[in-house]
Amino acid sequence: MPFDFLLDYLPATVVVKPAIGMYYIYFEGQIVLIFRKVGKNSQHNGIWIATRREDHASLKADVPAVTDFVFGKDEVFEPNWLQLQDGHDDFEEAAIRICELISRRDKRIGKATPKAVQFTTK
Repeated sequence: MPFDFLLDYLPATVVVKPAIGMYYIYFEGQIVLIFRKVGKNSQHNGIWIATRREDHASLKADVPAVTDFVFGKDEVFEPNWLQLQDGHDDFEEAAIRICELISRRDKRIGKATPKAVQFTTK
């Protein structure tokens, strides 16, 4: 699993579910992160952060290494996800900061989905 050192900074109750080249991280009935490290479309490798569009600006202000998804040269795609690219100079520090926000139950991170709810731990 890529970036497995980050599990030390997340709550012990997170649930990790592998997918093809990705690892979905669930916490308290929400998907919070995806870890991705594959050869294809490597510009999307790193950590994906589940959030809402209205929280993008404040999260990017708190963790400046976090960016929007960019497809092609200048095509920005603003889904309910932000990205921390694995090649960023501040990757480790920024990733730890994101994990700390999750551990503190920051309301800006996390998205409830039917699949996420099944991974709720009590």
